[in-house]
Amino acid sequence: LSVVAGREGFLNSYDKKYLLQVNKTVGTFSAWHGGIVASNVFLETLEGDGDGRTGKPILEISAKQQLSSLVQTCDAFSASLNKSFEDAELPVRIRNFSNTFSVDFLNKSLYNSRYPQYLLAEGIFLGNYSTGKFNLNADITQSDLDLLEKKFVTAATKMQRDGFFEPMQPPAKRKFYLTLIARLVKNYVKLYYDQIMLDKHVDIQVSHNHPVNKFGHFWSSVGMILFAYPLILWKCQPLKGCAWFFMTHVMRQSGHFFYEHQDRDIEKLKFGHKDASKKEAVAFLSLAGVVYKYREEIYNLATHYISSTFLELSLDQYVSVIA
Repeated sequence: LSVVAGREGFLNSYDKKYLLQVNKTVGTFSAWHGGIVASNVFLETLEGDGDGRTGKPILEISAKQQLSSLVQTCDAFSASLNKSFEDAELPVRIRNFSNTFSVDFLNKSLYNSRYPQYLLAEGIFLGNYSTGKFNLNADITQSDLDLLEKKFVTAATKMQRDGFFEPMQPPAKRKFYLTLIARLVKNYVKLYYDQIMLDKHVDIQVSHNHPVNKFGHFWSSVGMILFAYPLILWKCQPLKGCAWFFMTHVMRQSGHFFYEHQDRDIEKLKFGHKDASKKEAVAFLSLAGVVYKYREEIYNLATHYISSTFLELSLDQYVSVIA
């Protein structure tokens, strides 16, 4: 059972200074009735009638006094350690709220986060290793604090000697960011390329290994390259081009219809393959059906916003626009 306590104003459940305007502490047994009762009994025993016989509190020093003493000890430790950092000309400081500490770095170095690793080398294991946060409890002695301060300074001194506190200069920073961007782009392109190759492999494994499929795909590609695209793009004959496009696609897809490879184990790999494009095709076909059904209403509405000249295009011109 743990308790989060603080001064008035710091633990408000509603705080206007925060963007989300919510500042709550919750947990697995938050507001559990049994835990609250047990906590109240425990606190009343500490501060109240004690064991019920002597009438004296169990604690010789009240919990409030112990907490105040711990806060004073932690404040003094922060002040002393920061002075040692300053005297040694180290770009590190610590700050604390009660017995919770965090590390501040004065230099904008890329490697500041290595400081906890140098502390590890000195035998100091922080509670929150990666962030540099740590806590002290009320059992710590002054000799412990002196040893802790010495190791904090030693770790920072070694890190500065190794050059990890040096701030990045503008040319080095630009080079670093350009290198990082280049690596990200390279990795993204590689992932994209590998996915395309995997999709092609699965697609060929499932759908294109039959000789009829290979024949249909090859000659349909030849027909599109030699006839369909030139007629549409260069000869300005969209009707003929679209007719060739349609015939070549009939040839291309007929192999799938008659000679699709029927291996269920392999076809499982194709689940989800090109789902996005299939959904788009279904959506546009559905839209085409709706447009055809309400074509007269759409025409009357369109004449208010589109020039009638455009709506009076010839069939070839419409096909050209669509192609």
